[in-house]
Amino acid sequence: MVTSNRMSETISERLLAAIRRDIVLGDLAPGSRLRVDELSKRYGTSHIPVREALLQLAGERLVRLEPHKGAVLRTVTPKFVADIHDTRAAIESLLIRRATEKITSAEMEDLESLCEAHAAAATTGNDIALSETNKAFHRHIAQVADNPEASYILDQGWDLVISLRHRFAQAPERIADIVRQHRSIVAAVRARDIDQAVCAVQEHCDSARDDLLARM
Repeated sequence: MVTSNRMSETISERLLAAIRRDIVLGDLAPGSRLRVDELSKRYGTSHIPVREALLQLAGERLVRLEPHKGAVLRTVTPKFVADIHDTRAAIESLLIRRATEKITSAEMEDLESLCEAHAAAATTGNDIALSETNKAFHRHIAQVADNPEASYILDQGWDLVISLRHRFAQAPERIADIVRQHRSIVAAVRARDIDQAVCAVQEHCDSARDDLLARM
């Protein structure tokens, strides 16, 4: 039973990522109806994970569930992207505040290692490695903060943001800024300087938002 559940979760996760990617790339047209039968055929899966994916996407506000129409795809507008980043900034500020208060020596070492793993990935030109190490860095902070509800909200839309960044790319200068900002966050947490840690996270989120909007 555990294996079956894990397999189901993996199918759902992959399906969600595929739909988000196609939304960002424009392969699924804004305003179009998302029919379960058509999506099942498109992605080669059964109806159940498709229905689960549509409910998840509705929760992320990428899809509207309308009476008598079913699921309708919303448009990924600059305002929507800005709102996602602003929401993430508020939640990440909360998490970094708690993490700075609670972090242990061992967790601090892990945070520093994750920061440098991302910096190393930044030199390789490997977008996947860059995304994964960035995600690991931020998720470690969320884990240390130990606020599952905030972490859950933070995860909503993460894949969409990553897909957008892949679509519009990031200049080498922007990647260098991210490395610098991660190190500033780490330095503030190491110093137990809560105000500086929050400021560093706010700068990090605001610059990510502004860079992406400038490229859209």
